[in-house]
Amino acid sequence: MFCTNFLRSFFALLFLALTSACAVPSIHSRPVQEEPTWFVRLDSVDPVDRRTVGYQHPATWSEQDLFAILSRLFLEQRVGLMDDPRPVRQVFSREELQHIVPSVREAFHTAMPQEWVAFTIVQPSGTENHALTSGGLFLEADRLHIVVANHRTILPTNSPEGLKVRHNPLYSVNGSGGILGLEPRRYVLSTKANWSGGYRASANEMVLDHVGLLASINLSDRMESTRLISPSGPPGLPQTLHSNVESTAEATTSDPAVAIHRLEGEIEHLKRQLADKQREVERLKANSLGQPTSR
Repeated sequence: MFCTNFLRSFFALLFLALTSACAVPSIHSRPVQEEPTWFVRLDSVDPVDRRTVGYQHPATWSEQDLFAILSRLFLEQRVGLMDDPRPVRQVFSREELQHIVPSVREAFHTAMPQEWVAFTIVQPSGTENHALTSGGLFLEADRLHIVVANHRTILPTNSPEGLKVRHNPLYSVNGSGGILGLEPRRYVLSTKANWSGGYRASANEMVLDHVGLLASINLSDRMESTRLISPSGPPGLPQTLHSNVESTAEATTSDPAVAIHRLEGEIEHLKRQLADKQREVERLKANSLGQPTSR
């Protein structure tokens, strides 16, 4: 009898521990800009759930820099070993960036250390469905983290899953649909699964050396990005920006000043990498000196 009661108590406590560990924290939101088809806001969790979370917010960005980064994002779809590779998909269309970039910049500027930038974009898909893209951004340890939880996910209008995404844009319905990528790839420090939106499916998170990336982008490219932020053409026709960025880069690589600027950016990036490696070597040396030696 004692063993039976003990086992019941043990499994009850284990169940409570697991359910509490898997519970999604309550989200508190501060709206930055909200429109019928998209919104940008600042999200945080209850103080008891924040623990040691502290992002490098507020942060100052220019619209040109944000546009230059976000326009280069793409998703590589997962395929089997015997499957043919699938084409990458641009994360944001030009029209979507024209909408959200100014609000993302404002959100970073007004964010508190415990808040991250959240976004959701909804596009019509037929008469009864919509395509939903959502995710978040934050700065931590001098690195930009970009999370994509849903990308063009087709859902019925006013579906329960869509409402969950609206409550927490990091909630992933069926996964992000691929692995986040960016060109040049050398500035992508890592990609990983992000489960902060819940345990139904994982979002995809990229950790980016945004300083090195922006240093490698020449001034002409940034000025072109500024021009592209202004809406052009009829609304409702999303266009990818990849060809525009490539054509601008090709047009400016023949300029010696541009080439020098890019090389300087590459050198600074390599210097930072070398300094990081040197600090790691010094740390390992210090640890080895403190360990007992075998005789």
